[in-house]
Amino acid sequence: MSLPTLLRRGAVLLTVAVAATTTGAATAAPAPAKDVAQAAVNALVGQHRAMGSSAFKLGAGEHWSVHAGKVSGQENRPITEQDHFRVGSLTKMFVSTVVLQLVAEGKVGLDTGFGAYLPGLATGTTHDDTKITVRNLLQHTSGIGEYLNTIVALPTNWWRTWNVLDHAKSGLSQNSLFPPGSKYSYSNTNYILLGLLIERVTGRTVNQEIAERILLPHGLANTGLQTAGQQLMPAPYVTGYVAVPLVPVRVDSRSQDPTLAWAAGAMYSTAVDVAKFLDLLLKGELLPPAQLAEMKKPFPGGFYGLGLAKIDLPCGVSAYGHNGAMAGYTTFGFATESGKQSVVLSSVTPMSNGGLKLNDDTMAATLCA
Repeated sequence: MSLPTLLRRGAVLLTVAVAATTTGAATAAPAPAKDVAQAAVNALVGQHRAMGSSAFKLGAGEHWSVHAGKVSGQENRPITEQDHFRVGSLTKMFVSTVVLQLVAEGKVGLDTGFGAYLPGLATGTTHDDTKITVRNLLQHTSGIGEYLNTIVALPTNWWRTWNVLDHAKSGLSQNSLFPPGSKYSYSNTNYILLGLLIERVTGRTVNQEIAERILLPHGLANTGLQTAGQQLMPAPYVTGYVAVPLVPVRVDSRSQDPTLAWAAGAMYSTAVDVAKFLDLLLKGELLPPAQLAEMKKPFPGGFYGLGLAKIDLPCGVSAYGHNGAMAGYTTFGFATESGKQSVVLSSVTPMSNGGLKLNDDTMAATLCA
C-alpha cells in the first residue's frame, strides 16, 4: 500500500508534503532499511542539492542513523540527532496538543465557532465565525485561504518582523473556499487563528503555553518557539539553504524571524526531541484518551486528523505525525503506535517531487524495519 499524497506546494513554506511510494519488482528482495535510508540521503545530497541530510530511527529498542553531506558550508561534519533545525509544520502538532488540552479542561469547545474566542475578527469577510469551528481550524476544513502565498516569494520577508494578527486578517480577507466542514484544504491561516485563540483563552503567549504544558514537564529542552527578533536557533544547529533554480547557488537561510510562520510552523527542535514528543503523544501522556482519539481520527475519506496525519505504510502498519518545510529545511517526523519513531531532515528547499519521494521512502523503510 502506498503512502497518500498529503500536499505538494513546491517552494511554499510550512506545507505538508508526502510523496507517493512505489514498490519495486515483485521478485526483488527488499533492501535492508538502513541501506535504503543511506541511499536516499546520499541522493538528496548528490541529486537534489541538499547541503546535508540525515535519517534517524529511534525507539522500540533499536536506534540508528544515516548521514550524507554536512551540517553547513562552514562546518564539515554530519547532521546529528543533537543538532537543532527548523521543523516547519511539525509545529502544528504542538499547537494542536495545547488546544486539545484546553478542550479537555473545558476552556475551549471543539465544535464551537471560533468567533466565540476571537470575536469580530471575521467581520466583513465571507467567513461565518459561528459555523467555522475549532475542529475545522485544526483539521483544515474551514475553507479559509492561505495567507503565506502573498509573502513567501520575497526572501527579505524571512527576516521581517510581522504582526501575526495581520496574517489572520490576510487569510480571512479571501473568499471562502467551501462551506466549513465539507472539504479539506491545507491552510496555514488556520493555525495562526489557533495561536491567537490560545493566547486569548489563556492570557499567555503561545510560546509560554507550549513550553509549560509540553516542553518543560517532559524534558524537551532542545525544542522551542522563539519570539519576535530571535532569528537564530540555539547552537549547534543545521544551516538551511534555498537552492536557486537552474544555477549552482544556495542561499543561506539559517536566520529567520519566527513571526513569519509563528504558530503555523516556526518551532525548532532536534531529532531526539521530535521522536520523544511523538512517543509521549501516542502513549497518551500529553492528552486524555478522548482528545487523543479525536486528534488521530482522519477527516472522512482522508488522512488528516486534528493537527496529526495518519499514513499507511507499505508494510501494513499505520504511522502518525507531520512534516513540513521552512526556507532551507525539509523535515519528516512520524511514529508508529508500537514505539518506533523516524525523523528525516534535509537542509534544502525547494524540494522536488523526486526529493520528497526520497524522504518518503526513507521514512517508510525506517518505520517498517
